Amino acid sequence: MSFEPRSYPPTIRRKSPVPGSPLEAAAWLAEHRSEIEQLLHAHGVLLLRGFGITDADAFESVASALVATLYSEYGDLPHEENAGSIYKSTPYPANQSILFHHESSHMPHWPRRQFFCCVEPSPQGGATPIVDGRAVYAALPPEARDRFERVGIRYVRNFIEGLDVGWQTMFGTFDRSEVEARCAAQGIDCTWLPDGSLRTEQWAPAVVRHPTTGEPVFFNQLFLHHTACLEPAVREVMASLFGEDEIAFPRSAAYGDGEPIPDALVTELLGLYDALAQRFRWERGDVAVIDNMLVAHGRDPFAGNRKILVAMGDMVARSDASPAPAR
Repeated sequence: MSFEPRSYPPTIRRKSPVPGSPLEAAAWLAEHRSEIEQLLHAHGVLLLRGFGITDADAFESVASALVATLYSEYGDLPHEENAGSIYKSTPYPANQSILFHHESSHMPHWPRRQFFCCVEPSPQGGATPIVDGRAVYAALPPEARDRFERVGIRYVRNFIEGLDVGWQTMFGTFDRSEVEARCAAQGIDCTWLPDGSLRTEQWAPAVVRHPTTGEPVFFNQLFLHHTACLEPAVREVMASLFGEDEIAFPRSAAYGDGEPIPDALVTELLGLYDALAQRFRWERGDVAVIDNMLVAHGRDPFAGNRKILVAMGDMVARSDASPAPAR
């Protein structure tokens, strides 16, 4: 094996031109797990290249070697067939970007580790841009940083059939009382709307401290929720369907104290992320290992076929990550 710190992402490359078995790869990674952890703390992301990981079983073996447990109950992504802990990537239109986010950062629990495996790279586009949340925190406008740190973000989501996953898929049940009990246990406000859809509202910190390094990170899903990130035509359609009160849109976000986050600030933050983003070209068999608390990721538009598998592990409870600021 060789380590290439100057490439992006920093890359652990198998020297042999013929990859060994996935079990050999998993055994090697398990043996060197502590060193890999240290590299992730420094860089936030590592690329494993040349290991020949091209199917769900091999991917699961490799991911399992680097976490204590894999997460198999995530409702926002479809499962890969016959692979309980492996997911397909977000089923989002290929001609559109998936904006930067830390996975499940708006939820009471999130994965500390996230893995991506390239089964089929797209012939055009489809990169996974990555942004270091520590750099974002340092570059935030001071007034905005102070407010996000003090009050956090309030996320609103309406599970509208055809526009998002249904609440039954998200929660893995058709039992409303079970949904209500789970939301109450996690501090999520839930409301059943007259049409039978579900609305959830939850507060989350916008800044957390990494549990190992202690560094502050701007940690959020702001761009996936704030309506300023919608295409203008889409935002107009949403307003015609749901009215001017954006709390009725499929997703929206405000400051944790309920005050609106200005569109202009969200646009400025998008520009900041774009300026800090780094990209790489996927190759078949690549596995990217991400510290989800240190870096945000997205997806560029692409053409042609593309298949990226996803795994998540070592779940973190919000209460264990950092003290919540005053709400």
